[in-house]
Amino acid sequence: MAPHRKAPSPTESDSGSEVDLSIDLQYKPSSSIPQAMENIDKWKSKRSEIQKGIEKDYVDKLTVLKNKIKAYYQNEAQKTSDHSQQRVERLIAALEKRIACEEKISKRIDSLRDDCAHIAMLVDAIYTGRKEAATQSAKTCNPNPPKD
Repeated sequence: MAPHRKAPSPTESDSGSEVDLSIDLQYKPSSSIPQAMENIDKWKSKRSEIQKGIEKDYVDKLTVLKNKIKAYYQNEAQKTSDHSQQRVERLIAALEKRIACEEKISKRIDSLRDDCAHIAMLVDAIYTGRKEAATQSAKTCNPNPPKD
């Protein structure tokens, strides 16, 4: 804990410089007061100009920053738009390719269906022809067919 301060003795407090606190009631402004007022006005106007300059610099820098941000976001939006456009184009190309493949498959199925119909007709014709040939052969070999 810090030690307590020693209270000043009455002789120490009186030994300081004495200040004249008497008020001069006969006070008259000197010629330097108007000069001081002019200096104050001059410094106020100079301070005002400096503040305006600072504000102008701030507004200019803020405008430049806003323009950079706006340009950046426009650039990013354009990039996003271009990327989306490329994706849509790739999707359209993929769909067109798929449709072309499906059309080829459909044509192949129709062709196979026609081929199957031709083969079925050919097999049916062969079967009918062999059946007739077998019946004729049976008639020639067996002149008396059994009666029911």
